Amino acid sequence: MALNKQVQFVHQDKTEPGQIIEQVAVFDADGNPVDITAGGGSSVTSVKATGLAAGATPTAALADGVLTLGIPAGATGPAGPAGAAGARGATGPAGPAGVAGAAGKSVTGLALTTDASGKVTGGTVTFSDKTTAAITVTTATA
Repeated sequence: MALNKQVQFVHQDKTEPGQIIEQVAVFDADGNPVDITAGGGSSVTSVKATGLAAGATPTAALADGVLTLGIPAGATGPAGPAGAAGARGATGPAGPAGVAGAAGKSVTGLALTTDASGKVTGGTVTFSDKTTAAITVTTATA
């Protein structure tokens, strides 16, 4: 099978980073290589490219004037640099009120104990829940 029209692939002067170049061969239905640059025979009226899985062999088929090229996916390129930090977002709505904490205690009474000379030696504190606690008095030296 010979073709009477040449297929033109786009050429760029320089490959892009991460771009992989693969050679493509065209085969007829019997698996024989076809020279798509030779004249005569079927003509290519359009070219269709389809993606193949990474590592697959590139393919090409000509049917009814449509040249279908199977192009494998290239390897994943290196990660790009981190982008700049974005602007701070708007403050979100206030959350629901929390559960009320336990009621606190307050001092409702204080009774001091003195010795015979009138010096305070201790005492008892009474809280709002009617509980009491002993008070210890210490003397600091100046």
